[in-house]
Amino acid sequence: MTTTLSFIIVLGLLITAHELGHFLMAKALGIGVERFSIGFPPKMIGFTRGETEYCISWIPLGGYVKLKGEGPDEVVEDPDDPALFSTRPPLQRAAVILAGPVMNLIFAFVIMPVHFMVGTSVPSYFDKPPVTGWVEPGSPADAAGIVPGDLVLSVNGEPAGTWEKLFEKLSLAEGGSLTLEVRGRAGDRSFDLDLSSAEEGRIGIQPPLEPAIGGLTPGYPAEKAGVQKGDKVLSLGQVPVSHWSEMARIIHASAGKTMTLKVLRGEEEVSLTVTPVLDEKTGRGLMGITPQTETVVRRFPVGEAMAKGFERNVELLGLTFSFIRDLVMGRSSISNMGGPIMIFQVSGQAARAGLAEFLWFLSFLSLQLGVLNLFPIPVLDGGHLVFLTAEGILRRPLELRTREIAQRVGFFLLILLILVISYNDILRLFGGR
Repeated sequence: MTTTLSFIIVLGLLITAHELGHFLMAKALGIGVERFSIGFPPKMIGFTRGETEYCISWIPLGGYVKLKGEGPDEVVEDPDDPALFSTRPPLQRAAVILAGPVMNLIFAFVIMPVHFMVGTSVPSYFDKPPVTGWVEPGSPADAAGIVPGDLVLSVNGEPAGTWEKLFEKLSLAEGGSLTLEVRGRAGDRSFDLDLSSAEEGRIGIQPPLEPAIGGLTPGYPAEKAGVQKGDKVLSLGQVPVSHWSEMARIIHASAGKTMTLKVLRGEEEVSLTVTPVLDEKTGRGLMGITPQTETVVRRFPVGEAMAKGFERNVELLGLTFSFIRDLVMGRSSISNMGGPIMIFQVSGQAARAGLAEFLWFLSFLSLQLGVLNLFPIPVLDGGHLVFLTAEGILRRPLELRTREIAQRVGFFLLILLILVISYNDILRLFGGR
């Protein structure tokens, strides 16, 4: 129920913001608006005020603003009526079309600061100096010679400062290598890391994280063996462990193997017998445990929240355009995109995580919707802008037949894109990807 309700709220707010942009610009320019609809027909409920019918329709995958004289073949009583959309110069019509995506961007830049004012829950180590707690064997960091206890000073010459800043800089690092300046037992040293075989932003170092049990999955081996929340793992299969990832690595490689798990429970050491089960999706062993992590809530005053909200949205826009560029150049895959099913799932997850996370997701999605609608595909706002650009160059509207063919092709491409993305969502949902 939470997921369904949050999905409806997310779509409703995003669609309303988008269509409100078209509506307000049309009204400001004196263009008649016949209908303002949230959702596509058939109509659910509505009312009329002045010349405009306001309604909510049954199909919640979009909305529309019906402008007076909008269709090129629309029959009108007075062809010279100044309230007709079709009689306006191309720049005014472009302003009405562009106002929808722009309103989505404005909405995102309004919501994101509220996210920072409400407060976000983050791991307590985020604000601490990036002292390495664990180095993954075989990772770029391990190959370079970085060891636990090393303090990362900078990434490509830019100060790291905290774990949060370090993660941000690693996620934005481009190219097949990067340079870390590290302070360790041998003093300050510079390491060149080869990232050619590493996942984006993952160099193989992690913050300190004790192997303490924060949660148990019902029915899994850990619960059946008698493991309790708060237990601190001392050894697994006779191998001493001091970091969660170190323990997880052993578990992942031990599916079906019975081993001794020694934990510290209060002041008492307890030995248990546990057999990790094979997870068919990942091919790894699982015990059904989650780490015990300390979190803090960050809240920012209005001025700082506005600055951080602006900065975060600009960063997200940059990442969005980078993804589009990589998609066009073949460096990224359409399988990384999410559609209605993913939005449905993540809406529920964000709502259950709290208001701050829900607002972040809403802002992020509004940015994506604003950018997506600017794609030069007929039936999207970007496609209409292409028509207007052609009209400005030719100094006459495109022929009706040409526009109809382009609209049909654009509609086909859009439906095809939605089907492919939905197929990806289904694969992710059932573990096929």
